[in-house]
Amino acid sequence: MEQFNSANANNDIRKLLKENVVQYLMILPTVILVILFGIYPIVYIFYYSFMQYNGFSDPIFIGLYNYVRVFLDRSFWISVKNTLEFGLLIPIVQIPFALFLAALLNKKFKGSGIARAIIFAPNITSTAIMGIVFFLMFASYNGIVNAFLQSWHIISKPIEWLGNGILAKLVVVIFCTWSGVGFYMVLFLAALQRIPHDVIESATIDGANSRQIFFKITIPMMGKMFQIISVLSILNTLKLFDSVKALTNGGPGNATDVMTMYIFRYFFENPGTPQHGYASSVSIVTTLIILIVTGTYSYLIRGMKDNG
Repeated sequence: MEQFNSANANNDIRKLLKENVVQYLMILPTVILVILFGIYPIVYIFYYSFMQYNGFSDPIFIGLYNYVRVFLDRSFWISVKNTLEFGLLIPIVQIPFALFLAALLNKKFKGSGIARAIIFAPNITSTAIMGIVFFLMFASYNGIVNAFLQSWHIISKPIEWLGNGILAKLVVVIFCTWSGVGFYMVLFLAALQRIPHDVIESATIDGANSRQIFFKITIPMMGKMFQIISVLSILNTLKLFDSVKALTNGGPGNATDVMTMYIFRYFFENPGTPQHGYASSVSIVTTLIILIVTGTYSYLIRGMKDNG
């Protein structure tokens, strides 16, 4: 009886595979890419995090030494602090601004489509190029920002925007908000257009004004989208690299240094010999920090529901 059941099960599996062979062949390239560029690099990095390795000589097993070094490395934890600060500040500015733009451009008026395209344009533009442009704009003595502020008599002498730690962080927040707000605006627009129009009409008939409709009806009905956008914004901010690299290169000092730049430096820019083993351990710790932060935030906002 058991052999009979086993034979039937095998026949069912063969039949299922035969019926779905086309579907399996279609997803096979994606599976291969995920293994090659997703799973394999993680295993590779995890393996070398236990090694003393410079990318050239044979790796030497050193156990947990690299991880102990990470936890004792003050410079790394400064980069963690900076990253978490950006992870708090940028979404706080970026998300409300994106919502405001979405609410504004959700109304039909002449040129609304062009305005949407202009706001979204930074998302399809090279971050490195935009970072260089912002660097020139906020340059101390020949930057256009200082020139405007002086011409308007707001300041009497040029400001060291990128030479002061706090101001450099402010410039990074402004840059990241400007470059990413268009993407979240589009998501908010999609959520706004999903809200049934009859709900808004009913509220208007009942005497609700536009402010009450926005805060009492529109925002609560976008609960799920708020959850998605906030997680995406925090996650993208915690992975900051190219914008900081192009704009401040972690300076002044290490005031704007972030975790991904710290990893990059030990992989490719470390004076003398690259330290791939140590950089690998930093990568693992950084990944765990990002998972903990985003996981904790997702858990805290899990109660938000999309009533639309």
